[in-house]
Amino acid sequence: MFKKATLVLFLSFISIYVNAQEGWFKQKINEKVTVNFPIEPKKLNEQSYGFKDNDGVVFVVSSVDLLKVTGMALDDFNTQVKTQEFADEFMSGLTPTMSKFTFMSAKITTIKGNTAYYVTGRDEANKTTIYMNIVFVDGTGHSITSMVPDGKSTKNTDLFLTNIFISK
Repeated sequence: MFKKATLVLFLSFISIYVNAQEGWFKQKINEKVTVNFPIEPKKLNEQSYGFKDNDGVVFVVSSVDLLKVTGMALDDFNTQVKTQEFADEFMSGLTPTMSKFTFMSAKITTIKGNTAYYVTGRDEANKTTIYMNIVFVDGTGHSITSMVPDGKSTKNTDLFLTNIFISK
């Protein structure tokens, strides 16, 4: 009985997950990375795609070649990016570019087999919370970011943050 209940719960979750993304737009970021957006984003510059929805929730993906920035070889980068020391240094470089936000420490995770940093921050003046999954693929950092004003739903944000597809 427990197995049947678990299977039904799992299938229900999958059904909800698939239906929640029906109609989402697949945006190719580069030759290896695609991200699903709730609607078709605009190309903001050479490294970024994004949009703001009717509730004022912002969805953005930005990519940076960190091998060029750091001068590191890929093997060294892949080793270092997994350390909290590197994550803290990375955040110290990111924080000044988003000075309105107070960030928590980056949590090192894995998304689709790649090292990632889960980051949250708060802009008290504008009553906005920022959620970021920064996924590292072949030395490039892909920042999947959503900024949510207080009182607005995070349903699409929760789905957006994990909807990165990486080809080998």
